[in-house]
Amino acid sequence: MSATDDLLQDHVTIRRLQAVIERCYTLLYDNKDVPFGDLVKIADIMEQFVDQFHHGKEENGYFPETEGKDHYYSEEIRKFLVEHELGRRIAKRARIHLEEFLQGKDAREPLARYLKAYSVFILDHTSKEDRFFTDVKERRSLSESEEKELKREFEHMKHECVRRSGNLVEVLAQLESAEWAR
Repeated sequence: MSATDDLLQDHVTIRRLQAVIERCYTLLYDNKDVPFGDLVKIADIMEQFVDQFHHGKEENGYFPETEGKDHYYSEEIRKFLVEHELGRRIAKRARIHLEEFLQGKDAREPLARYLKAYSVFILDHTSKEDRFFTDVKERRSLSESEEKELKREFEHMKHECVRRSGNLVEVLAQLESAEWAR
């Protein structure tokens, strides 16, 4: 699997998270409960898998490697970086309202609202990046050696992420199989 394919595969995982988040905010809006521990896991995956790991791979490896290949790429990358910051801000607000909710404050609605905003962000952002990555791949904008080097960097980042945070993809699978998420 190439580095480009690796990022596209991350998007499949991130859209799985989106489905869990959608079920979660729907329940919260319906005044139904989601286990606090699962809410924390969702926030952790948003911050650690999506932002630190996946966006880290893009921002620290893939984008710098591709932006000089084409003027179109540099403009698209600039937009993606702005969107990454938007995602971080939404996730931060969701975390703030989650902490309030965990402390017994009436934060159900703002937590649901920011989770919904993050869900929309995921769908919009990953679809645009999918088109970008597919274009890079089809045009063979990265050489085989560039793809291999990026893939090695991504593997190192994956091992660091798992070392620091555990296997967040397994945590996502646990969330997907939770009774409330079905």
